[in-house]
Amino acid sequence: MKKILILIVIIAVAAFAYIFITNQKEEIPILETAEEKVTIDNYYVYGTHFDLEGSFNIEDANFDDIVLTLYNGEFQDIKIDYDQDVTNITFNINKEEINNGFYLDDLERGTYYLFIKATYEPEEEDGEVKEVYYALDNQTDYDEITYYTLHEKNNKIEINSNNNYPTMMFNVTEKKDSKEVYDITIDPGHGGMDSGANIDDVTESDLTMQIAEATKETLEDEGFTVKLTRTDGEYTENEVMEEYNENGRAVIPQEVKSKYTISLHFNSNDYESVRGLEVYTANNINYDLANSFVENITAETGIEVSTNRLFRVNPGVYTHNFTETEVENALAGYEEKDYVPYNVTTNSNYLYMIRETGGILTGAYVDDSNEEEVGTNPYYNSNIGVETYLLELGYLTNPTELDLITSNIDNYAKAIAKSISENIKK
Repeated sequence: MKKILILIVIIAVAAFAYIFITNQKEEIPILETAEEKVTIDNYYVYGTHFDLEGSFNIEDANFDDIVLTLYNGEFQDIKIDYDQDVTNITFNINKEEINNGFYLDDLERGTYYLFIKATYEPEEEDGEVKEVYYALDNQTDYDEITYYTLHEKNNKIEINSNNNYPTMMFNVTEKKDSKEVYDITIDPGHGGMDSGANIDDVTESDLTMQIAEATKETLEDEGFTVKLTRTDGEYTENEVMEEYNENGRAVIPQEVKSKYTISLHFNSNDYESVRGLEVYTANNINYDLANSFVENITAETGIEVSTNRLFRVNPGVYTHNFTETEVENALAGYEEKDYVPYNVTTNSNYLYMIRETGGILTGAYVDDSNEEEVGTNPYYNSNIGVETYLLELGYLTNPTELDLITSNIDNYAKAIAKSISENIKK
Protein backbone atom coordinates (compact mmCIF):
# COMPACT_ATOMS: atom_id res chain seq x y z
CA MET A 1 0.00 0.00 0.00
CA LYS A 2 2.84 2.36 0.92
CA LYS A 3 4.52 1.78 -2.46
CA ILE A 4 1.25 2.60 -4.25
CA LEU A 5 0.90 5.88 -2.34
CA ILE A 6 4.49 6.87 -3.16
CA LEU A 7 3.85 6.07 -6.82
CA ILE A 8 0.70 8.21 -6.82
CA VAL A 9 2.61 11.12 -5.25
CA ILE A 10 5.42 10.82 -7.83
CA ILE A 11 2.91 10.78 -10.71
CA ALA A 12 1.05 13.79 -9.26
CA VAL A 13 4.30 15.78 -8.82
CA ALA A 14 5.41 14.91 -12.36
CA ALA A 15 2.05 15.95 -13.79
CA PHE A 16 2.14 19.24 -11.88
CA ALA A 17 5.70 19.92 -13.05
CA TYR A 18 4.76 19.18 -16.65
CA ILE A 19 1.76 21.55 -16.54
CA PHE A 20 3.83 24.25 -14.84
CA ILE A 21 6.68 24.01 -17.35
CA THR A 22 4.27 23.91 -20.29
CA ASN A 23 2.45 27.02 -19.05
CA GLN A 24 5.74 28.79 -18.47
CA LYS A 25 6.75 28.11 -22.06
CA GLU A 26 3.44 29.45 -23.40
CA GLU A 27 3.47 32.56 -21.23
CA ILE A 28 3.97 35.75 -23.25
CA PRO A 29 7.03 37.70 -22.03
CA ILE A 30 6.08 40.99 -20.41
CA LEU A 31 6.83 43.97 -22.64
CA GLU A 32 8.53 46.99 -21.10
CA THR A 33 6.39 50.09 -21.74
CA ALA A 34 6.88 53.83 -21.44
CA GLU A 35 5.62 55.72 -18.43
CA GLU A 36 3.31 57.81 -20.64
CA LYS A 37 0.07 56.13 -21.68
CA VAL A 38 -2.11 56.50 -24.75
CA THR A 39 -5.63 57.76 -24.08
CA ILE A 40 -8.28 55.91 -26.10
CA ASP A 41 -11.31 58.17 -26.63
CA ASN A 42 -13.29 55.91 -28.93
CA TYR A 43 -13.13 52.37 -30.28
CA TYR A 44 -15.61 50.41 -32.33
CA VAL A 45 -16.31 47.63 -34.80
CA TYR A 46 -18.28 48.29 -38.00
CA GLY A 47 -18.99 45.28 -40.16
CA THR A 48 -15.83 43.20 -39.91
CA HIS A 49 -13.38 46.04 -39.14
CA PHE A 50 -12.02 47.50 -35.92
CA ASP A 51 -10.89 51.08 -35.36
CA LEU A 52 -9.97 53.28 -32.43
CA GLU A 53 -9.17 56.95 -31.85
CA GLY A 54 -6.72 58.24 -29.29
CA SER A 55 -3.98 60.65 -28.34
CA PHE A 56 -0.79 60.82 -26.27
CA ASN A 57 2.25 62.95 -25.54
CA ILE A 58 5.58 61.53 -26.60
CA GLU A 59 8.84 62.42 -24.85
CA ASP A 60 11.00 62.21 -27.97
CA ALA A 61 9.08 63.49 -30.99
CA ASN A 62 11.89 62.69 -33.46
CA PHE A 63 10.64 59.21 -34.23
CA ASP A 64 10.94 57.64 -37.67
CA ASP A 65 7.68 55.72 -37.55
CA ILE A 66 4.66 55.17 -35.33
CA VAL A 67 2.30 52.19 -35.62
CA LEU A 68 -0.25 50.28 -33.62
CA THR A 69 1.07 46.81 -32.85
CA LEU A 70 -0.47 43.55 -31.65
CA TYR A 71 1.86 41.65 -29.33
CA ASN A 72 1.68 37.95 -28.44
CA GLY A 73 5.38 37.28 -28.07
CA GLU A 74 5.76 38.47 -31.64
CA PHE A 75 4.61 41.72 -33.21
CA GLN A 76 1.97 42.37 -35.83
CA ASP A 77 2.04 46.02 -36.89
CA ILE A 78 -1.06 47.97 -37.96
CA LYS A 79 -0.59 51.17 -39.94
CA ILE A 80 -2.33 54.22 -38.47
CA ASP A 81 -3.25 57.72 -39.60
CA TYR A 82 -1.86 60.32 -37.21
CA ASP A 83 -1.45 64.05 -36.75
CA GLN A 84 1.42 65.54 -34.78
CA ASP A 85 1.54 68.84 -32.93
CA VAL A 86 5.08 68.97 -31.52
CA THR A 87 4.96 66.20 -28.89
CA ASN A 88 1.20 65.53 -29.03
CA ILE A 89 -0.01 62.75 -31.31
CA THR A 90 -3.63 62.06 -32.29
CA PHE A 91 -4.37 58.94 -34.32
CA ASN A 92 -6.76 56.31 -35.61
CA ILE A 93 -6.52 53.38 -38.00
CA ASN A 94 -8.68 54.87 -40.78
CA LYS A 95 -10.21 58.28 -40.15
CA GLU A 96 -11.94 58.41 -43.54
CA GLU A 97 -13.89 55.13 -43.65
CA ILE A 98 -15.60 53.42 -40.72
CA ASN A 99 -15.77 50.07 -42.56
CA ASN A 100 -12.11 49.96 -43.53
CA GLY A 101 -10.01 49.70 -40.36
CA PHE A 102 -8.30 46.55 -39.06
CA TYR A 103 -9.88 43.37 -40.45
CA LEU A 104 -10.66 41.26 -37.38
CA ASP A 105 -11.29 37.93 -39.07
CA ASP A 106 -7.60 37.57 -40.00
CA LEU A 107 -6.60 37.17 -36.33
CA GLU A 108 -5.57 33.63 -35.41
CA ARG A 109 -6.67 32.22 -32.06
CA GLY A 110 -4.65 33.44 -29.11
CA THR A 111 -4.20 36.46 -26.84
CA TYR A 112 -2.90 39.75 -28.24
CA TYR A 113 -1.96 42.92 -26.37
CA LEU A 114 -2.34 46.23 -28.17
CA PHE A 115 0.32 48.99 -28.01
CA ILE A 116 1.54 52.04 -29.85
CA LYS A 117 5.10 51.49 -31.07
CA ALA A 118 7.45 54.39 -31.85
CA THR A 119 10.61 53.49 -33.81
CA TYR A 120 13.83 55.50 -33.77
CA GLU A 121 16.62 54.82 -36.25
CA PRO A 122 20.16 54.75 -34.75
CA GLU A 123 22.06 58.02 -34.72
CA GLU A 124 25.32 56.22 -35.36
CA GLU A 125 26.03 53.83 -38.21
CA ASP A 126 26.59 50.81 -35.96
CA GLY A 127 23.86 51.76 -33.47
CA GLU A 128 20.69 49.82 -32.75
CA VAL A 129 17.10 50.67 -33.69
CA LYS A 130 15.19 51.83 -30.59
CA GLU A 131 11.56 50.91 -30.10
CA VAL A 132 9.35 52.48 -27.41
CA TYR A 133 6.00 50.93 -26.50
CA TYR A 134 3.01 52.77 -25.04
CA ALA A 135 0.11 51.02 -23.29
CA LEU A 136 -3.45 51.99 -24.23
CA ASP A 137 -5.62 53.49 -21.48
CA ASN A 138 -9.28 52.91 -22.38
CA GLN A 139 -11.19 56.04 -21.35
CA THR A 140 -14.40 55.14 -23.20
CA ASP A 141 -17.70 53.94 -21.75
CA TYR A 142 -17.09 50.49 -23.22
CA ASP A 143 -15.00 48.22 -20.98
CA GLU A 144 -15.44 45.13 -23.13
CA ILE A 145 -17.09 44.11 -26.39
CA THR A 146 -17.45 40.72 -28.05
CA TYR A 147 -17.23 40.25 -31.81
CA TYR A 148 -18.04 37.05 -33.71
CA THR A 149 -16.16 36.39 -36.93
CA LEU A 150 -17.67 35.19 -40.17
CA HIS A 151 -18.86 31.60 -39.95
CA GLU A 152 -15.91 30.06 -41.77
CA LYS A 153 -13.43 31.17 -39.08
CA ASN A 154 -15.88 30.41 -36.23
CA ASN A 155 -14.03 32.63 -33.74
CA LYS A 156 -15.12 34.81 -30.85
CA ILE A 157 -13.01 37.92 -30.14
CA GLU A 158 -13.24 39.59 -26.75
CA ILE A 159 -11.79 43.09 -26.77
CA ASN A 160 -11.14 44.46 -23.30
CA SER A 161 -8.81 46.36 -20.96
CA ASN A 162 -8.76 44.03 -17.97
CA ASN A 163 -5.34 42.39 -18.01
CA ASN A 164 -1.90 42.53 -16.43
CA TYR A 165 -0.39 45.50 -18.28
CA PRO A 166 -3.07 46.98 -18.37
CA THR A 167 -3.63 47.82 -22.02
CA MET A 168 -6.26 46.86 -24.57
CA MET A 169 -6.33 43.15 -25.33
CA PHE A 170 -7.81 40.88 -28.00
CA ASN A 171 -8.63 37.36 -26.82
CA VAL A 172 -9.45 35.14 -29.81
CA THR A 173 -11.04 31.76 -29.10
CA GLU A 174 -13.17 29.21 -30.90
CA LYS A 175 -16.86 30.08 -30.77
CA LYS A 176 -18.37 27.34 -28.63
CA ASP A 177 -21.43 29.03 -27.14
CA SER A 178 -24.89 28.15 -28.36
CA LYS A 179 -25.96 31.62 -29.46
CA GLU A 180 -27.40 31.99 -32.93
CA VAL A 181 -24.73 33.90 -34.81
CA TYR A 182 -25.07 34.81 -38.47
CA ASP A 183 -22.80 36.37 -41.07
CA ILE A 184 -25.49 38.30 -42.92
CA THR A 185 -29.06 39.45 -42.24
CA ILE A 186 -31.38 39.97 -45.19
CA ASP A 187 -34.40 42.16 -44.54
CA PRO A 188 -37.31 41.62 -46.98
CA GLY A 189 -38.87 45.08 -46.74
CA HIS A 190 -42.43 45.50 -45.42
CA GLY A 191 -44.62 42.46 -44.61
CA GLY A 192 -47.81 41.69 -42.70
CA MET A 193 -50.26 44.59 -42.66
CA ASP A 194 -47.69 46.73 -44.48
CA SER A 195 -47.50 45.45 -48.05
CA GLY A 196 -45.45 48.41 -49.27
CA ALA A 197 -46.03 49.61 -52.82
CA ASN A 198 -48.92 47.82 -54.54
CA ILE A 199 -49.36 47.91 -58.32
CA ASP A 200 -52.20 45.80 -59.76
CA ASP A 201 -51.52 42.31 -58.34
CA VAL A 202 -47.86 43.00 -57.57
CA THR A 203 -46.94 43.86 -53.97
CA GLU A 204 -43.56 45.06 -52.77
CA SER A 205 -43.57 42.76 -49.72
CA ASP A 206 -44.03 39.67 -51.92
CA LEU A 207 -41.25 40.68 -54.30
CA THR A 208 -38.75 41.44 -51.54
CA MET A 209 -39.51 38.07 -49.91
CA GLN A 210 -38.93 36.19 -53.18
CA ILE A 211 -35.58 37.91 -53.74
CA ALA A 212 -34.55 37.49 -50.08
CA GLU A 213 -35.23 33.74 -50.12
CA ALA A 214 -33.37 33.23 -53.40
CA THR A 215 -30.40 35.31 -52.20
CA LYS A 216 -30.28 33.43 -48.90
CA GLU A 217 -30.17 30.08 -50.70
CA THR A 218 -27.34 31.20 -52.99
CA LEU A 219 -25.26 32.65 -50.15
CA GLU A 220 -25.72 29.56 -48.00
CA ASP A 221 -24.48 27.43 -50.88
CA GLU A 222 -21.33 29.58 -50.79
CA GLY A 223 -20.77 29.00 -47.07
CA PHE A 224 -22.35 32.10 -45.50
CA THR A 225 -24.88 31.89 -42.68
CA VAL A 226 -27.94 34.04 -43.38
CA LYS A 227 -30.81 35.26 -41.19
CA LEU A 228 -34.07 36.70 -42.59
CA THR A 229 -35.86 39.36 -40.53
CA ARG A 230 -39.15 37.69 -41.51
CA THR A 231 -40.15 34.49 -43.26
CA ASP A 232 -42.86 33.88 -45.83
CA GLY A 233 -46.26 33.76 -44.11
CA GLU A 234 -44.86 34.66 -40.68
CA TYR A 235 -47.12 37.71 -40.49
CA THR A 236 -50.74 37.78 -41.67
CA GLU A 237 -52.24 40.82 -43.38
CA ASN A 238 -53.74 41.78 -40.00
CA GLU A 239 -50.41 41.72 -38.13
CA VAL A 240 -47.80 44.44 -37.83
CA MET A 241 -44.09 43.66 -37.93
CA GLU A 242 -42.35 45.83 -35.37
CA GLU A 243 -39.39 48.00 -36.27
CA TYR A 244 -37.93 47.93 -32.75
CA ASN A 245 -38.13 45.87 -29.53
CA GLU A 246 -37.44 42.13 -29.47
CA ASN A 247 -37.76 40.68 -32.99
CA GLY A 248 -38.04 44.16 -34.49
CA ARG A 249 -36.48 44.26 -37.95
CA ALA A 250 -33.92 46.93 -36.95
CA VAL A 251 -32.96 44.96 -33.82
CA ILE A 252 -32.64 41.44 -35.25
CA PRO A 253 -29.29 42.07 -37.05
CA GLN A 254 -27.65 43.04 -33.74
CA GLU A 255 -29.36 40.22 -31.84
CA VAL A 256 -27.85 37.60 -34.17
CA LYS A 257 -24.44 39.33 -34.31
CA SER A 258 -24.57 39.89 -38.08
CA LYS A 259 -21.68 41.62 -39.72
CA TYR A 260 -23.77 42.84 -42.69
CA THR A 261 -27.44 43.60 -43.34
CA ILE A 262 -29.08 43.98 -46.75
CA SER A 263 -32.55 45.57 -46.66
CA LEU A 264 -34.58 45.02 -49.85
CA HIS A 265 -37.19 47.47 -51.17
CA PHE A 266 -38.86 48.79 -54.30
CA ASN A 267 -39.72 52.40 -55.02
CA SER A 268 -42.88 54.14 -56.22
CA ASN A 269 -43.68 57.61 -57.49
CA ASP A 270 -46.65 59.64 -58.69
CA TYR A 271 -44.91 60.03 -62.04
CA GLU A 272 -44.57 56.86 -64.12
CA SER A 273 -41.45 58.16 -65.85
CA VAL A 274 -39.38 58.07 -62.63
CA ARG A 275 -37.22 54.95 -62.59
CA GLY A 276 -33.91 53.40 -61.59
CA LEU A 277 -31.87 51.55 -58.97
CA GLU A 278 -30.85 53.35 -55.74
CA VAL A 279 -28.47 51.84 -53.16
CA TYR A 280 -28.43 53.65 -49.79
CA THR A 281 -25.51 53.52 -47.36
CA ALA A 282 -24.11 54.85 -44.12
CA ASN A 283 -21.84 57.90 -44.14
CA ASN A 284 -18.03 57.86 -44.19
CA ILE A 285 -17.60 54.39 -45.65
CA ASN A 286 -15.63 52.62 -48.32
CA TYR A 287 -18.18 52.38 -51.16
CA ASP A 288 -16.77 49.28 -52.89
CA LEU A 289 -19.64 46.99 -51.89
CA ALA A 290 -22.29 49.62 -52.70
CA ASN A 291 -20.74 50.24 -56.13
CA SER A 292 -20.62 46.48 -56.70
CA PHE A 293 -24.34 46.15 -55.98
CA VAL A 294 -25.04 48.78 -58.64
CA GLU A 295 -22.70 47.22 -61.18
CA ASN A 296 -23.96 43.66 -60.77
CA ILE A 297 -27.68 44.42 -60.43
CA THR A 298 -27.76 46.62 -63.53
CA ALA A 299 -25.75 44.06 -65.50
CA GLU A 300 -27.90 41.07 -64.48
CA THR A 301 -31.38 42.65 -64.65
CA GLY A 302 -31.23 45.47 -67.19
CA ILE A 303 -32.40 48.00 -64.57
CA GLU A 304 -30.68 51.36 -65.04
CA VAL A 305 -29.35 53.58 -62.26
CA SER A 306 -31.69 56.25 -60.94
CA THR A 307 -31.51 59.78 -62.33
CA ASN A 308 -32.19 61.12 -58.81
CA ARG A 309 -29.32 63.45 -57.84
CA LEU A 310 -30.36 64.20 -54.24
CA PHE A 311 -27.84 62.69 -51.78
CA ARG A 312 -26.07 60.85 -54.61
CA VAL A 313 -22.37 60.09 -54.04
CA ASN A 314 -21.79 57.76 -57.02
CA PRO A 315 -24.03 56.61 -59.89
CA GLY A 316 -26.84 54.69 -58.19
CA VAL A 317 -25.32 55.11 -54.70
CA TYR A 318 -26.78 57.47 -52.07
CA THR A 319 -25.91 58.54 -48.52
CA HIS A 320 -28.67 60.42 -46.72
CA ASN A 321 -28.10 61.80 -43.24
CA PHE A 322 -30.67 64.10 -41.67
CA THR A 323 -30.46 67.72 -42.80
CA GLU A 324 -31.12 70.50 -40.25
CA THR A 325 -34.61 70.94 -41.67
CA GLU A 326 -35.26 67.19 -41.49
CA VAL A 327 -34.14 67.13 -37.85
CA GLU A 328 -36.73 69.81 -37.04
CA ASN A 329 -39.44 67.99 -39.00
CA ALA A 330 -38.62 64.65 -37.36
CA LEU A 331 -39.33 66.10 -33.90
CA ALA A 332 -42.29 68.25 -34.91
CA GLY A 333 -45.42 67.45 -32.93
CA TYR A 334 -43.60 65.66 -30.11
CA GLU A 335 -44.85 68.17 -27.52
CA GLU A 336 -48.47 67.71 -28.58
CA LYS A 337 -48.10 63.93 -28.39
CA ASP A 338 -46.30 64.23 -25.03
CA TYR A 339 -43.25 62.41 -26.47
CA VAL A 340 -39.71 62.89 -25.22
CA PRO A 341 -37.56 64.25 -28.10
CA TYR A 342 -34.88 61.89 -29.39
CA ASN A 343 -31.29 62.97 -29.92
CA VAL A 344 -31.65 63.38 -33.69
CA THR A 345 -28.63 65.06 -35.31
CA THR A 346 -27.13 65.53 -38.74
CA ASN A 347 -24.87 62.57 -37.86
CA SER A 348 -27.95 60.32 -37.88
CA ASN A 349 -28.74 58.36 -41.02
CA TYR A 350 -32.19 59.21 -42.35
CA LEU A 351 -33.16 55.58 -43.02
CA TYR A 352 -33.94 53.80 -39.77
CA MET A 353 -32.77 50.40 -41.02
CA ILE A 354 -29.26 51.78 -41.64
CA ARG A 355 -29.28 54.12 -38.65
CA GLU A 356 -30.50 51.81 -35.90
CA THR A 357 -28.45 48.75 -36.90
CA GLY A 358 -25.22 50.78 -36.84
CA GLY A 359 -25.36 52.07 -33.24
CA ILE A 360 -23.09 55.02 -32.47
CA LEU A 361 -21.47 54.79 -35.91
CA THR A 362 -24.66 55.79 -37.75
CA GLY A 363 -26.29 58.08 -35.17
CA ALA A 364 -28.92 55.64 -33.83
CA TYR A 365 -31.25 57.33 -31.34
CA VAL A 366 -34.30 55.16 -30.57
CA ASP A 367 -33.71 54.69 -26.85
CA ASP A 368 -36.41 53.98 -24.24
CA SER A 369 -37.67 57.59 -24.14
CA ASN A 370 -40.96 56.64 -25.83
CA GLU A 371 -40.95 52.92 -25.20
CA GLU A 372 -44.73 52.44 -25.01
CA GLU A 373 -45.47 54.41 -28.17
CA VAL A 374 -42.48 53.71 -30.43
CA GLY A 375 -40.53 50.87 -28.84
CA THR A 376 -36.84 50.77 -28.08
CA ASN A 377 -33.61 49.71 -29.73
CA PRO A 378 -31.40 48.19 -27.01
CA TYR A 379 -28.39 48.62 -29.32
CA TYR A 380 -28.84 52.33 -30.10
CA ASN A 381 -25.63 53.19 -28.22
CA SER A 382 -23.62 50.12 -29.22
CA ASN A 383 -20.06 50.56 -30.49
CA ILE A 384 -20.51 47.42 -32.58
CA GLY A 385 -22.25 48.44 -35.80
CA VAL A 386 -23.78 46.22 -38.46
CA GLU A 387 -22.70 47.37 -41.93
CA THR A 388 -26.08 47.93 -43.58
CA TYR A 389 -27.22 48.69 -47.14
CA LEU A 390 -30.76 49.50 -48.21
CA LEU A 391 -31.45 48.58 -51.84
CA GLU A 392 -34.32 50.29 -53.70
CA LEU A 393 -34.37 47.84 -56.58
CA GLY A 394 -36.47 49.86 -59.04
CA TYR A 395 -39.82 51.67 -59.41
CA LEU A 396 -42.95 49.54 -59.48
CA THR A 397 -44.86 52.57 -60.80
CA ASN A 398 -42.79 52.60 -64.00
CA PRO A 399 -44.50 50.09 -66.39
CA THR A 400 -41.30 49.20 -68.26
CA GLU A 401 -39.36 48.75 -65.05
CA LEU A 402 -42.18 46.72 -63.48
CA ASP A 403 -41.87 44.18 -66.31
CA LEU A 404 -38.11 44.02 -65.82
CA ILE A 405 -38.52 43.53 -62.07
CA THR A 406 -41.07 40.72 -62.16
CA SER A 407 -39.10 38.79 -64.79
CA ASN A 408 -35.72 39.11 -63.03
CA ILE A 409 -36.28 37.83 -59.48
CA ASP A 410 -33.56 35.19 -59.75
CA ASN A 411 -31.19 37.63 -61.45
CA TYR A 412 -31.60 40.13 -58.58
CA ALA A 413 -30.66 37.38 -56.15
CA LYS A 414 -27.73 36.30 -58.28
CA ALA A 415 -26.39 39.87 -58.51
CA ILE A 416 -26.74 40.61 -54.79
CA ALA A 417 -25.06 37.33 -53.82
CA LYS A 418 -22.29 37.92 -56.34
CA SER A 419 -21.50 41.35 -54.86
CA ILE A 420 -21.35 39.94 -51.34
CA SER A 421 -19.13 37.03 -52.39
CA GLU A 422 -16.74 39.32 -54.28
CA ASN A 423 -16.43 41.96 -51.55
CA ILE A 424 -16.76 40.17 -48.22
CA LYS A 425 -13.78 38.10 -47.13
CA LYS A 426 -14.50 34.63 -45.84
